[in-house]
Amino acid sequence: MILVDTGPLVALCDGRDARHHTAIRDLARLAASGLRVCEPVIAETCFHLPHRVQRERLSAVLQQFRIEPVATHDATFRADVLAWLRKYADHEPDWADGCLAVLCGRDARHKVWTYDREFRTTWRRPDGRAIPMALRSQE
Repeated sequence: MILVDTGPLVALCDGRDARHHTAIRDLARLAASGLRVCEPVIAETCFHLPHRVQRERLSAVLQQFRIEPVATHDATFRADVLAWLRKYADHEPDWADGCLAVLCGRDARHKVWTYDREFRTTWRRPDGRAIPMALRSQE
């Protein structure tokens, strides 16, 4: 299962984004892998896509590619994300990043589709193991 981060969603929905064409190509490669998204990523994506047409594209992408929601609404999960955020506070991660890291820690089948370098270089699952990436480095 592939957990989609904010960067790819924004790139897919904003043709002016520098990674727009890369995201389209990557989506074609990953779509059959079972894409999932958590609510914090959707919220962050909407923040970066303020225009109605962009949000309509987001809705269409989520529906067309059957990007399924993954739940992050229990007290234990919240405590785990807060602990993860404290651990990496020097790097100023956001809530969505913490959710993705904790989700990967809870299910070894999860990989992350992201363009954020920190997932490759700095951040780890809560147990210290590397966060598996859905794609090789884009750098």
